[in-house]
Amino acid sequence: MKYHVEAMSKHRIRFRMYVSSLSKEEAEILQYAFSQIPGVKNVTVYRATGGCALEYDGKAEPILERLGRFRLANVEMLASEEDSRISAEEMRSRKLDPKLKQRLRLRMLAETAADIVLPMPVQVGYHVWQMITLKNL
Repeated sequence: MKYHVEAMSKHRIRFRMYVSSLSKEEAEILQYAFSQIPGVKNVTVYRATGGCALEYDGKAEPILERLGRFRLANVEMLASEEDSRISAEEMRSRKLDPKLKQRLRLRMLAETAADIVLPMPVQVGYHVWQMITLKNL
């Protein structure tokens, strides 16, 4: 990321990125990404100026090094992937179709019966055949 340091004190760095302004989404992404840097206690993003202030503990050199390697595009990509994922709460609230549940129960029962009844070489052959003909993961 291209930036220049506006001011730096013992526990605070204020810098400005080479952008005219930041969108709300970009500001939120920067806020989150910079707060994950080890040693950073507080992050303030100034959307109108494209600036940012970091309050930190420890040394400034590791933080400045991480800022130099930071790429907003990479974080935006990860954030968009995160938005497309389903949360655990949403998964718990979803219900399976009763017909699908019945088919899954029958399939599990058939698999269990095959593993109990068939001799070992036939079981291995059956499972190899299943892996070869597997259509959907």
